[in-house]
Amino acid sequence: MKTNGGFSLVELIIVIAMMAILLGVLAPQYIKYVEKSRISADDDIAQSLLDSAHVLISDAEHIDDISDGDTITFGSSGIVGSSSGVTSALAEYYSDNLSAKKPKSKKYKNKSYVITFSARSNGDFVLEYNWQ
Repeated sequence: MKTNGGFSLVELIIVIAMMAILLGVLAPQYIKYVEKSRISADDDIAQSLLDSAHVLISDAEHIDDISDGDTITFGSSGIVGSSSGVTSALAEYYSDNLSAKKPKSKKYKNKSYVITFSARSNGDFVLEYNWQ
């Protein structure tokens, strides 16, 4: 009596077809979850920059380096300060290469998150921020 230890061609085709169906159902969900995670990562970087800007305006060591209208921009050029004072303060807060941090999601890919320092008459600063 001869025993067959392998799979038949029909069995292999059925398994491949089932895998293709599963892939067709799961791939769009996977792509959607990856995009949601990219949006979340971009929002986290923007929030981190806003937190850093709050620290910057409350830090006596750096307050003289900020002028009315200075900005921090998170966009296609990375994270950029509009003045040398803001740029050097950001370099102290972040050990990463700031020009390498760019929006990765489709939602924010062509936008910039801009934080603007606006001086009040009493010398304090107010932060204006949004995606543009």
